[in-house]
Amino acid sequence: MKKIISAITLLVTAITMGQNNLFDNISTTDQYHRYFSVQDDNNDGLYEIKDRDLIVKFNTKTLATGEGYRIEAVIDQGNEKGKVLKKMDALEGYSTCVGYPYESNMRHRPTKSGFVAIGNYVFLLYKMSESGVSYGGISHVFIKVDKNKNETTDTGKKKKKGSFMSKLKALKNASSGNASYGAAHKELQSKNLDKLITDYLVTMKAKQDARTTAEKRGDNNLEVAKSKDSEEIKRYNDSIKATPKYKRMKDYQKFTAEMKKKNDVTLQNNSSKDIYVSFSSSTASQGTRIPAGGTAAWNCDSDAYVVLAIKRGSTTSYQGTKRKVYTENTGCGSTVNIN
Repeated sequence: MKKIISAITLLVTAITMGQNNLFDNISTTDQYHRYFSVQDDNNDGLYEIKDRDLIVKFNTKTLATGEGYRIEAVIDQGNEKGKVLKKMDALEGYSTCVGYPYESNMRHRPTKSGFVAIGNYVFLLYKMSESGVSYGGISHVFIKVDKNKNETTDTGKKKKKGSFMSKLKALKNASSGNASYGAAHKELQSKNLDKLITDYLVTMKAKQDARTTAEKRGDNNLEVAKSKDSEEIKRYNDSIKATPKYKRMKDYQKFTAEMKKKNDVTLQNNSSKDIYVSFSSSTASQGTRIPAGGTAAWNCDSDAYVVLAIKRGSTTSYQGTKRKVYTENTGCGSTVNIN
């Protein structure tokens, strides 16, 4: 009976851990090993997880109302200790996190990468859908270091003495890419990760869709905080723009732009072929290539010559003789048209 109760307890604990929200699943006190090679060559959901390189810690930030909004993976060992490896922040506009208090992922909109945390594992996914329930694959896996197992930070084995033959076997395994990274790594490699992650995302999405009105306030709390942050930035920018120093800087920028325009001459290539403009009558390779329909500008105190530019592979050749199209200081601020 005791064994049955223990088994049921473990099962309930596993289910509860798996369905925690994103920020509850990420530990900010434990270290994690990073594995940057995660491959599913057979497309069966069973991934080979290898190439362990870094020890990291995760930092998170939370609003006063309880909603998490920032995740940072920070290197926690070696010469680059303290360097931020990966950061997403839902207040900065480029990352999104929704579904509080059942948020399951944080997604970076431009790159479509996303953080998902399940139990002792944090996954960095790629090509994550906007809905947050599907993805293209797994970029990195972070596995929590088991402090009770006295794991090392290099091979993943316990620190213990062994015979010469056991050391030789370990060396052979390491050189062939079969190094043992511990029980947590072995367990994860035995799982169908696509099923594990997708089941978690779908389960959490169902919880999000079934939220009460009170629970939905979490998403609104983040939006309010985001708008306050934007308002503060706008107020600061407006205060800077109101200063005499800023006005003088903008006036000077306008003045220099106008002076440059007055001192430049523009060449407009109206022909159907690329041309090459240079400022010497002798050397063809000194100057600027202008594509058909393109323009180029230079200081009006230099002569200008053009020749056809013919591109063959990686080599540019020139067809015909150079002809002078502009004489110094005769058309400052004007445009020379090449037909």
